[in-house]
Amino acid sequence: MRSRLRLFLPLLLSLGLGALLWLGLGNNPYRQDEATLGRNLPHWQSEDLFGGPPIHTQSLKGEPFLLNVWASWCPNCRAEHPLLNELAYIVPLYGLNYRDKGNAARAWLADAGNPYRAVLADPDGRLALELGVYGTPETYLFAADGSLIARHTGELTRAIWQRQFVPLLAEARAKAAALPRLNPQGDKP
Repeated sequence: MRSRLRLFLPLLLSLGLGALLWLGLGNNPYRQDEATLGRNLPHWQSEDLFGGPPIHTQSLKGEPFLLNVWASWCPNCRAEHPLLNELAYIVPLYGLNYRDKGNAARAWLADAGNPYRAVLADPDGRLALELGVYGTPETYLFAADGSLIARHTGELTRAIWQRQFVPLLAEARAKAAALPRLNPQGDKP
């Protein structure tokens, strides 16, 4: 009896492993992107990659915007960069330079073009960790109030932009336009 069991043990193990792999195929790899939706932009203060005054994330609010997590050493970041250069004319775009050397990041932007209104430096990855970054690149769409309305992990392509971000950006802009505006003293008109 034991010798028969030994003969079928590799088959049983292979079937079990195959079943686990089959179940794994049904998992949505982008579920992590949906898990943080609705969360507010964390309150940070970061050094400006270009040496300007510190950047406060609260100053990014006011209109819908994109936050792109990137690094000069990231090949997928390089691949999506031409699209980001185009998107900079469509939506406010901010960068979070993740675990990178400042000189390398500045040189890369000088060569490839800088689509960002501002770049938050995050050499140790603490800001990215608080945001929930898994790696580079990642792109976040925030509403005017700073709530997260879309997140994409991996290279941002034109098809993903059109399908996932464009409708939500239009909706966020409509909501922001409907909000009462404050006058310079902070009071409603």
